[in-house]
Amino acid sequence: MSQPSHPTPKQDAIKQTAFPPQNAVRQSFLDFFAERGHRIVPSSPVFPQDDPTLLFINAGMNQFKDVFLGTGKRDYQRAVDTQKCIRVQGKHNDLEEVGVDTYHHTFFEMLGNWSFGDYFKREAILWHWQLLTEVWKLPKERLWVTVFGGDAEDGLEADTEAEALWLELTDVDPSHVLRFGRKDNFWEMGETGPCGPCSELHIDRGGPNDDPADGANPSIGVNAGNERFIELCNLVFMQFNRLDNGSLQRLPAGCIDTGMGFERVLSVLQGKHSNYDTDLFSPIFAALSRVTGRAYGSDSATDIAFRVCADHVRAVTSALADGALPSNEGRGYVLRRLIRRASRYGLQTLGLEEPFLFELVTPVIEVLGQAFPEMVARQDHVRLVLRSEEESFRRTLQRGIVQFDRMTRELAQGATLEGRGAYELYATYGFPEDLVRLMAAERGLQLDSAGWEKAANAHSEISKSEGHFKQLLSAEQVSELASTVSTYHEPGEGSLVQTAHLLARFPDEGKGERWVLDRSPFYAEGGGQVGDAGRIEDAHGQLLLEVESTQRIGDIVVHLGKARGQAAPGSALVARVDGAKRRRTMANHTATHLLHKALREVLGEHVTQQGSYVGPDRLRFDFSHPKGLTSAEVADVERRVNAQILRNEAVCTSLETFEGAKARGVMALFGEKYGDEVRVVDVGGWSMELCGGTHVHAAGDIGPFVIATERAIQAGVRRIEALTHEGALEHLAEVRGLLAQTARELKVKESEVPERVASLLGDLKKAKKAGSQQAASDVGVVFDRVKAALEPRSGVPSGVFDLPDVDSASLRALGDRLQSLGPDLAVVLFGRDGDKIPFVILSRGAALEKGWQAGKVAKTLAGILGGGGGGRPESAQGQGQNVAAAPQALEAARNALAATL
Repeated sequence: MSQPSHPTPKQDAIKQTAFPPQNAVRQSFLDFFAERGHRIVPSSPVFPQDDPTLLFINAGMNQFKDVFLGTGKRDYQRAVDTQKCIRVQGKHNDLEEVGVDTYHHTFFEMLGNWSFGDYFKREAILWHWQLLTEVWKLPKERLWVTVFGGDAEDGLEADTEAEALWLELTDVDPSHVLRFGRKDNFWEMGETGPCGPCSELHIDRGGPNDDPADGANPSIGVNAGNERFIELCNLVFMQFNRLDNGSLQRLPAGCIDTGMGFERVLSVLQGKHSNYDTDLFSPIFAALSRVTGRAYGSDSATDIAFRVCADHVRAVTSALADGALPSNEGRGYVLRRLIRRASRYGLQTLGLEEPFLFELVTPVIEVLGQAFPEMVARQDHVRLVLRSEEESFRRTLQRGIVQFDRMTRELAQGATLEGRGAYELYATYGFPEDLVRLMAAERGLQLDSAGWEKAANAHSEISKSEGHFKQLLSAEQVSELASTVSTYHEPGEGSLVQTAHLLARFPDEGKGERWVLDRSPFYAEGGGQVGDAGRIEDAHGQLLLEVESTQRIGDIVVHLGKARGQAAPGSALVARVDGAKRRRTMANHTATHLLHKALREVLGEHVTQQGSYVGPDRLRFDFSHPKGLTSAEVADVERRVNAQILRNEAVCTSLETFEGAKARGVMALFGEKYGDEVRVVDVGGWSMELCGGTHVHAAGDIGPFVIATERAIQAGVRRIEALTHEGALEHLAEVRGLLAQTARELKVKESEVPERVASLLGDLKKAKKAGSQQAASDVGVVFDRVKAALEPRSGVPSGVFDLPDVDSASLRALGDRLQSLGPDLAVVLFGRDGDKIPFVILSRGAALEKGWQAGKVAKTLAGILGGGGGGRPESAQGQGQNVAAAPQALEAARNALAATL
């Protein structure tokens, strides 16, 4: 190829003559590689189903990690996708930068193309240059290329192959091809595993007065960490495997893993300086403007709040749509942090007193729904969960702020906020660490991070969460193992007993051992079903490993348990599943499918599975539904499941294409990742689901089915726990015994228990009503006393009253009656409720016009009394925790009233 000519660089910023919408840009990337033999694959869920080392998918390659590790395979060698990603933890923790600058995100899309042992550097380099310069028409003179410059510690020379290919295949300016070291141009999956040199494409977004040669200046150019030279894409050439001892082993075939941040490349193509100025965000900002009455670009504080809210609601919408839920551990805790961080910005910066994030879900889905249709299907669910979470946070926020004020009141600017005490803001009020750090920074304080971390490690919930995310086997261990042939779906005895050979055995951190066989009938934990238990014996029946659980890493099945004998790799063994536990688990699993179908028939098609547990002892089924089930609905669901069990239809399984199964109405579960070939479990044509678990042969094998409990676990998410077979019979016997005992205590027949309980409840209701009438009479007396004591201030009847004999309910009733006195009013009422001090503030007519704001007064009093409070300008209420501070609160209320009227 002849040496290309290089035009003189233009001395102006990049300007696009067209403004390609985000959907068109995304599709053009997918189409470009599809035309070159790549399979377009859907994004995997944003949280991994089979990788406990990751809270969230944080890179495009995560869904292909098993392929790169050699533990899984695909029926294609070339793939292209746009992957939903969330980065908020570990070395990719961007959370504290999000919103403060204009380019960090927690949620982003990663465009990627992949080669699994097919093409390598030549094609990857050529195609990306063609995409950027010929399809997207980016100016070649502003593109810069980086290649790996070698690393002495690893004994690696510079990647001269890639460097030469850039100069041979493209017309990039040779002076724009730069070498960088391991930090910038050697990509690794982790401390161990596949890795290799990478080559990046950067673009110069400089203005008319910038020197075009600045890219080679290490202080201001490429990889200098500025917003002028930005990375567009990264081409990873996977050539090596990093072993446990740190050495590199060359892979038998090179693979390609490329990543291109969609938000960043879109900003370039749309001629925007910031990712947040693109049409990925403008509809969300427009919705925020309608809610707040403010505009993006009006001032720095508003802009930061807009960016935080828009980014975080994108991340939360994606995760909730895929089936994740907010909680106090693991990925649920991350989601709760995002919701609370955005909510606080809305409250304290944008002045939004009511929940608002749920209103941003619709514009988010309008933007992303075409690329990710699962978001469209779950829109109502996402809005409901998000609104409930924000309402819950708003209830605790004010109390947490009061506690924070107490902790920091005596600290001078520049002081350190003690970490152990600050951690209680999380433990008690749910304030995440980054939120506490931000609040401290606003007061010129530093958070004691070491003290916080020490307190967190001592906290049982966090300790439990951290203990879950551990690697089952190291990358080096995996690389030496062949895939396990699983036989649990085989007919007959092969599903429970299998002759096999030992491939490897590893210690399990002092808890036992981990054995890997070439063949295994053990079902590995997955899809909500627990892993099988059982035993591994030698050829003579001697117990060698007591298997307590079974897990999977890629296509490798790992048996965990206590070693009872010795066996060397290659030994002939017999793997024997505990048949009784397997059969009970199978009954509960098939019952879960029937339960899902019955719920959709009784409650509606909006019901979708949110999670499950299937074990030998019971089944648990979490599902989306906005309210609790009535007793009639529970009975109807139970009846429908038992009707199918009595029909005793055969449970048939078949292997089908994913698209073919969907086309005939087979249920696919949200958040699950499916291949092109799927397993369909069909119970008599009534229930059809995609499932890889183990199931009974006929519905009658389930035995009796009974729902034990139904309750809420989250806004919009319900949980049913149920039992089958012997467990159901034991539960029914227990309930019958409780009924008989209740009948004896009430001295009635069992059939008369409901009537007797209703009668007792009626008597209780009458007693409460009599008490309420007496309380109303008492409120009338207090009302007359307060009315007589009101004094005019600037023509407004006003006063501050301490009423220690009036409880919370009576105080609110008194406030309602006082509002009937006339159009003008300014009143503060204090009561007592046990060791609490409730208060009510009223402002009407002229008092409101003169600036007597009830909501602001409530917050002031809450700070003095150590509690929470707030409301509207005309009416507010609250409750303090410190009754001893009542004199100070009364004085403050009187002073505020005197200063205003």
